[in-house]
Amino acid sequence: MARIASDPALDIQPDFASPTFEALRDRIIGGTQTTHQEVTADLAAAWQNDRDLRTTAWVAQANEDARLAAEATQAEREHAEQECTRLEQEAEAELREAEKKKPKINDFKSGTAVGDTLTPRPSQYAIHKLKSFEYVELWYLSPDGCKETSDEAKSSADDTFGLT
Repeated sequence: MARIASDPALDIQPDFASPTFEALRDRIIGGTQTTHQEVTADLAAAWQNDRDLRTTAWVAQANEDARLAAEATQAEREHAEQECTRLEQEAEAELREAEKKKPKINDFKSGTAVGDTLTPRPSQYAIHKLKSFEYVELWYLSPDGCKETSDEAKSSADDTFGLT
């Protein structure tokens, strides 16, 4: 059925007794023994029946429109919920990836004492020579050479000058 554009309940019944409809009433009466009042009543009843049918169709159309709008709203809501769920899952996955990449802190024993001495290290000169695969005298790597390097590091801070 064609879509109804306006509510038929708001239509106003035409005045079938007016001179405008007189030619129509004359054609309907034709060779019968009916009067203008009977034809006017028949036309009014026919118009009322048509209006009732169109009003019923209008109500059905309005109900169908409301149902379709509700379905569309429900589908849109479900789509939005799915999108929200997908975004939450992606955020959780990114958070898990970040947790995997985060460096882990090793456990420690609370009763263990920490040493108060530093182990002697070779001089920067010796380390540089080793990294560049050049010859280094073994004395620089011996405990005596490492001790002298640490002593020089302490004394070099005393030998520096400062401006005030």
